[in-house]
Amino acid sequence: MKNIYDLIIEDSEKFKDYFLNDEDHPLRYFPKFNSINIIVGANNCGKSRFMRQLMSLNSYDGINDLLLIRELIDEYNLYVEMFNIDKIQTFIDKYSRNIAGGTILDQKAVKIQKNRLIKLKEGDFKNIISVINGNKKKLDEMLGYSGMQDDFLKDYSKIEDTYSKEFKPKKYYIPTLRTAHSLFQIIKHGSEKKLDVPGTNDYEKIEKDIFLHTYLQNYRIDKSVQIFTGLHLYRDILNSRNSEKSIRIQFENFEKFLSVNFFDSKQIDIVAKFDKNDNEKGINESELILIHVEGEKETRKLYDLGDGVQALIVLMYKIFMSEPESFIFIDEPELNLHPGMQRLFLEQITSNKDLINKKLKYIISTHSNHFLDLTIEKEDVSIYLFSQRKNELNDKQFIVKNVNRGDNSLLKDLGVNNSSVFMANCSIWVEGISDRNYLKAFLKSYCDSIGKSYPKEDIDFAFFEYAGSNIDHYIFEDEVEKEDVEIVLKDIKALAISNRIFLLADCDASKQSSKKGIRLKELEDAKTDNFIPKIVWNIREVENLLTNEMWKEILIELCNKTLVKSHEAEILLKIDKALSEVNYSDFAKKYVGEFLEEIRKKMGKISSRFILNRSAYEVKSEESFGTIINKRELSELVFNKNFSWEILSRNNEIEQLTIEIYNFITQKQ
Repeated sequence: MKNIYDLIIEDSEKFKDYFLNDEDHPLRYFPKFNSINIIVGANNCGKSRFMRQLMSLNSYDGINDLLLIRELIDEYNLYVEMFNIDKIQTFIDKYSRNIAGGTILDQKAVKIQKNRLIKLKEGDFKNIISVINGNKKKLDEMLGYSGMQDDFLKDYSKIEDTYSKEFKPKKYYIPTLRTAHSLFQIIKHGSEKKLDVPGTNDYEKIEKDIFLHTYLQNYRIDKSVQIFTGLHLYRDILNSRNSEKSIRIQFENFEKFLSVNFFDSKQIDIVAKFDKNDNEKGINESELILIHVEGEKETRKLYDLGDGVQALIVLMYKIFMSEPESFIFIDEPELNLHPGMQRLFLEQITSNKDLINKKLKYIISTHSNHFLDLTIEKEDVSIYLFSQRKNELNDKQFIVKNVNRGDNSLLKDLGVNNSSVFMANCSIWVEGISDRNYLKAFLKSYCDSIGKSYPKEDIDFAFFEYAGSNIDHYIFEDEVEKEDVEIVLKDIKALAISNRIFLLADCDASKQSSKKGIRLKELEDAKTDNFIPKIVWNIREVENLLTNEMWKEILIELCNKTLVKSHEAEILLKIDKALSEVNYSDFAKKYVGEFLEEIRKKMGKISSRFILNRSAYEVKSEESFGTIINKRELSELVFNKNFSWEILSRNNEIEQLTIEIYNFITQKQ
């Protein structure tokens, strides 16, 4: 998988108590290391300890395809056994010169003995990496792996800046001991003031970061790791506002995040102010964090904001201010966060452009089932389940499993029951995740255009995927006649699941007189104040909403990748020309594959190869074409393009549908 590597464990001694799946040897690699890595499990199953060990490593190397490595090693070792001089002699010569030149090759990994090579061992990953790095081309020649890509190996420990200087990435740790509050202690003034009488005491700020000192005392965390507890947030903000331009820009991005999500997109300014006499709190000297909101007379103090907002500020501040390509370790980010706030946190680290551009790596431990739910729709997330096991000596050991998103067994390990989850204010029913992505893209763009915050998922609304024809098994009437009791017992009364439902269904070009058409008409007739069915009769499926202007931005992603690399400018021109001759609206009630096939013909070929891949859509025959094959991928392309409302609203169907859903969520029917 692209950009997903198995992270090699360089110091197995630190992980001697951790075992991958049911293996009998300690952990040698951390599988499928992703942009976001979520560690779950019951209490006392080694999650936080594992994170601390991981952050103490000196280097981070990854292999893109461990299975290919194993195949390569097996075949390589076979040549060694066969003593095939023709195949390995050139490699030996090259290796000899490299050793003389003092390269990274490790003599323990590969030795020249009587003109032959010693076998490589699978477990010795660091040496394997050295061999492959130094001799990639030769190994390709020997073993026939001519397709080995440049990103086959990854060294996270070396980053190149704009001046091509290498440096190690920063490591940040946000532990469970954290707060946006400053800590104070009472100052005694003799017997005239009593500690148990409110309003009779003065206070002074505790200057030392006692949270930080506690972690250093208990865990001896590596000095290369920056621990952020929030206790010195005042100083950090003061320094950020008075730093060089690049840091001030990061701070402004953080202010913009707060503005959009908590202050209705009004401009805000965060100021660190020193107040010698904060009488309101009985404090002689106080460091205050103030938030000025555009248009408001009163300045807000950070400690007057809700605990959830403060908790999110502590998390997001350090992430926004971190250096590019840093490693961010977070223990239980859900502390003090409502489920909707948890969604906001995860959406920011996966979708915020400023953070994406930093190419950060997150390692997060959590007990929150909401995080697991949110990861179902994310491609850049890996989940690991940690559990205990004991050996014959009764030593405590830990099993690490890389698990699939949406694995219900995870909930059992977190102790989650159905009663643990409360309902959102309303639900939007869609056929699948692709429809969900389109609606999110439309809603976000519309909200930006009217200067409103995007409604919070899992609070203001939640998506529900009913999977196409399964809609037949739901009943949407509030009242059910006695004679229909048997139907209700067989089917599901939807309003018992969510008391306010907006249902979106496309017609698949069905006539209203057909069986499906009749069922969709029945849905329309069941409309009530709490149930709003929206049947899109004018198109075959949601993908038919995409206009030529939108296709212009995403079509290149469906083209032959090899041709794009060498002819990108020419292909963009061909896309423009093809779209000037073919209009999406002419295919409104046809499969999108028919539209794309026409575009494919118009774009033609380069070097005898068609530019647009047929693999993107169903090919039923040479004259018949179906829907998009990977609907989810296409919807994510649209979502990530962040089309402006000016572009989207040119399609009347998109405009009407989006405004209708927004009004339903905000109860403006």
